[in-house]
Amino acid sequence: MLRQASSSTPIAGQPQPLTRIRVWYAFLVIVMAIFLVRLFYLQVIRYDHYKTTALSDQLKQYEIPASRGTILAHTGGDDDSTVPIVLNQKLYVVYADPLYVKDAHEVADAVARATDGNVSEIESTLEEGMAIKGKRYVVLAKKVPEDNAKKITKLKIPGLGALAQEYRTYPQGSIAAQLLGFVNDEGKGTYGVEQALNPELMGTAGELKAITDVHGVPLAASPGNTNKPAVPGKDVVLTIDVSMQKNLEGILADGVKRVNAESGSAIILDPNTGAIRAMANVPSYDPSKYFDVSNTALFNNNAVTNAIEVGSVMKPLTTAAALDSGAITANQTYYDPFEYTVNGFKITNIEEDGTAGTKSIKDILNLSLNTGVTWELMQMGGGQINEKARNTWYDYMANRYQFGKETGVEQGYESSGYVPGPKDNGAGINLTYANTAFGQAMTATPLQMAAALGAAVNGG
Repeated sequence: MLRQASSSTPIAGQPQPLTRIRVWYAFLVIVMAIFLVRLFYLQVIRYDHYKTTALSDQLKQYEIPASRGTILAHTGGDDDSTVPIVLNQKLYVVYADPLYVKDAHEVADAVARATDGNVSEIESTLEEGMAIKGKRYVVLAKKVPEDNAKKITKLKIPGLGALAQEYRTYPQGSIAAQLLGFVNDEGKGTYGVEQALNPELMGTAGELKAITDVHGVPLAASPGNTNKPAVPGKDVVLTIDVSMQKNLEGILADGVKRVNAESGSAIILDPNTGAIRAMANVPSYDPSKYFDVSNTALFNNNAVTNAIEVGSVMKPLTTAAALDSGAITANQTYYDPFEYTVNGFKITNIEEDGTAGTKSIKDILNLSLNTGVTWELMQMGGGQINEKARNTWYDYMANRYQFGKETGVEQGYESSGYVPGPKDNGAGINLTYANTAFGQAMTATPLQMAAALGAAVNGG
């Protein structure tokens, strides 16, 4: 036979077609099952995790600054009108997001052209920010006018933007600088009224959570955006009279110059209400340029923060206490020896006050007699400086005149001053108390003294 006969018998060792198909089918089913299990794991079990991860790149949270309250003062006119002495001015902060900045020099050049800044300094600042891993916000310029800020935003350079921010402005100039204080770069009130009333003035910041595109630009129409509006701060009206303030500052400056003093403080206070009508310090500064001040001591309102030995201005208060306690009478006279020895130390007067002799209560004040107020202190003790005299005088200093305690005036860093206790400490307590009668061995601020003198002349 030339042609081989056909045979249907399979060759040994070769898989049958049907078996091969079933194997491949089973393999595909297993692969699909793996994919389905993986998808279920990712989309259901790990859904919250991956949603949070995705939003961390797309969801940006922005703080909406609250408009700070204005500060007003009285004009001193018959209509009792007020004028603003601190207002807000909208300027811009130019910033960059290093994540989107490709060319630091290009960004720096654009900012410098719009703000008249220094290219190399801006570029250096930006490069420093870009070198910090995860840094997303670098300030390149502050207090940029709106027109200049628009020039920057019109360039549409990725990663470069401008944010509106309010800054304090002073329509009355630099008057009452230490009394007002200032708002620092972080928006926090510092010193003066700005610090003491910061929670009231600053308001409550708003919040914007925005879904952004790949370039970090908020998608305004996104349903994921939420907006919590800012609550503006409250306006504050001070008791200050602008005219009195200006005049007092001028008078104080002339007085300090005339006596060659390094500094001075002065207060005008209404004794019937306790309202402060003017409060001045020399030297002073311009609150709109607080960042140029190298000596931070200038920021202190010394009329409130600087407790000192007040000296002879205490004598009217000692006299008032002696009169009020019944230790002396207004028309009483006494023999003044011109010196007293207390705890082995002599208390004397200056020569211009004359010699020993009969003196009146008026003479004590008119001649500013140290021995006179020492005698008054003795009368509070029945004729000598003793425990009764010390306790009586301490009660007037600490509880009636409120020395050694803060007044609660709306100012930052108020000092409470110091009053020595009346208990015998074995270290010449009687001499200490004799000294307090003429304003030594104790300290008080100018404001505390003004308030105490006001109480002495307003009927108590």
